[in-house]
Amino acid sequence: MKIDCIIRNGHVVDPSQKIDDVMDIGIKNGLITKTGPDTEAVRMVDAEGCYVFPGLIDFHTHIYHTGSTMSVNPAFLPATGVTSAVDSGTAGFCNFRSFYEGVIMTAPIRIKSYLNMYGSGQPDMSLPEKFAPSEFRPTCIAKVVETYRDNILGMKIRYTKGIASPDDSLQETVRVARELGIHVCVHTTNPPTSLNGVAALLGRDDVYCHMYQGVGEDTILDQPDGKVKESMRKARERGVIFDSASGKTNFSFDVALPAIRQGFLPDIISTDCTCDKMNLSAHAKNLPYLMVRFLKMGMSLPDVICAVTETPARLMGMEGRIGTLKPGAFGDIAVFKEISQNATHQDFFGTTFETEKLLVPQMTVIGGDIAFCQGDFALT
Repeated sequence: MKIDCIIRNGHVVDPSQKIDDVMDIGIKNGLITKTGPDTEAVRMVDAEGCYVFPGLIDFHTHIYHTGSTMSVNPAFLPATGVTSAVDSGTAGFCNFRSFYEGVIMTAPIRIKSYLNMYGSGQPDMSLPEKFAPSEFRPTCIAKVVETYRDNILGMKIRYTKGIASPDDSLQETVRVARELGIHVCVHTTNPPTSLNGVAALLGRDDVYCHMYQGVGEDTILDQPDGKVKESMRKARERGVIFDSASGKTNFSFDVALPAIRQGFLPDIISTDCTCDKMNLSAHAKNLPYLMVRFLKMGMSLPDVICAVTETPARLMGMEGRIGTLKPGAFGDIAVFKEISQNATHQDFFGTTFETEKLLVPQMTVIGGDIAFCQGDFALT
């Protein structure tokens, strides 16, 4: 019996199986399946000269587009090779049901979420959250988490001067999350207290996001020697996850380059995409754009692919189903062509960084269905 599709001759990179070689990938009934030299298919795709990755996962996005003016429509993401995403706290307990029913359940990609500790979440750039225990509603949060436990990964707090109380907002966020048996995602840009203290509060699979931010006086680097802080290394040893979550205001080359040279790589590479960045800026245009940035900064291709597939899949509780090309996984696949083309990347401070290559999406497959295909990419 024929299978549905074979993607032939592509250079497959799948860290979950330690594959980095030219081989064929098959799809049957929406799932990855084994192929052999004699396997026939209804549709053949010739990916010669292209990379074939598991469908990419953007672990830090803002995609509650029907309830937040800062958000991106998740329907835009398959054209960048993204087949799954995590919304990082755009919705709070007041509006999570609307987000779930109106966006998560209808989106063409797979979505999981962090719940904002502030009840209204992030409806607009001009309406910042109020992260203080007096504003938190643990009983309401608990009800929403229990209702949507299969989707909500943890609690999100933007631990930033001016919107988070320095004494107890993070501690209360961690306390509530621990009581509910979920994790914490902490925005660390321009923190109101020491980042050493922030790191000390986090445990296994909590997410320290914007790891390479450079706003304010405190970063992951000690001053003046520029070494990665011991508190950060100890946090990583405890299983804390470090996410690049570049965004616009949350990334500095003066922090990232020294840290990467010291071997302090991101566990996750993500965009922190919002409507003022997605497809527009040199800060965080899209996920493949950032992947090339990290390749140029010194990461290997398998490490970069792991940071946008295998690791986020595990944190989403979907290990073995997404972020992998193992037989039996969902048929989520991203095909890319690497081309020679200069690009200028920029951080929040205006520092630029040049790359000489781009990863250009050719085809995105979600659950066995072709969700995107370049006009000059041939299918038979």
